[in-house]
Amino acid sequence: MNWMKQVKVAIFDMDGTLYQDDAFLGRYITYLLDGIVDEEKMGAVVSEAYDILDGSHILQLGHFFDREQHFFYEHDQFIPTTCYSWEGKKHENPIVENASLLFIGDPWGIANLYAEKYGITRERRAEAFEKVRYEMIDDPFKIRRHTPLFESIAALGTKKKIFMTNTPGDTGPAFVTYLNIGSMFDDYVFDAKKPLGMETIVKGLLKEGFAPNEILSIGDNPYNDLAPVRKLGGRTCLISPYTHFGKHEWDYTVKTVEELADFLHQSSVIKL
Repeated sequence: MNWMKQVKVAIFDMDGTLYQDDAFLGRYITYLLDGIVDEEKMGAVVSEAYDILDGSHILQLGHFFDREQHFFYEHDQFIPTTCYSWEGKKHENPIVENASLLFIGDPWGIANLYAEKYGITRERRAEAFEKVRYEMIDDPFKIRRHTPLFESIAALGTKKKIFMTNTPGDTGPAFVTYLNIGSMFDDYVFDAKKPLGMETIVKGLLKEGFAPNEILSIGDNPYNDLAPVRKLGGRTCLISPYTHFGKHEWDYTVKTVEELADFLHQSSVIKL
């Protein structure tokens, strides 16, 4: 990992990166579909969602979902290829131009998948999202704060540390307060609109004079957090305990916040 000695900017995602939790997924789906499906169907949907997450469903993390036609696509370097129905039947269905595709990159993407499948309104989605988000920072569902990770981030000798989350509204800052990381980063970007927002940030760093190989992005969603950075020549670190479809060679991969803390600690020891 000699390349880590060259890193001057570290960009961190929040959900799934600075903490890990997938218990919210069942509750979130329940809030989205409450009153729309019966109790038996709800249980089946939640079970199916966790099957997707653990890799035992035909649909996997790393697939694209066509919001209009409800087909799934495999991909080659994020370019959609083979098409499948929800039941797993292969289709000769070439991707239409400007198709509205959703990348299933993390547990939040799985919840969004069901919101699309069942035609949940924007207002109901926002209500369910806010409800489950605030649950995650309060008893009895509050997420675990992993202090060694934050100590490792604080010890990094990079010139810039950037916090970047797609979370909209007030829950992003609320999570920062709960995690007690309000002074840990040089820049805080909420409602970042990744992946395009990530590309914009990196291009801005390049204009500031940073070289591509001096920029590192760490995140759990390959499409949002890593692919735009790699495309521009930057470094990438995937943190995910799950299996993702696709053959990608990120610069480094960890499964847990504990492993990420160790990776960053080793990097700080060698004095970036």
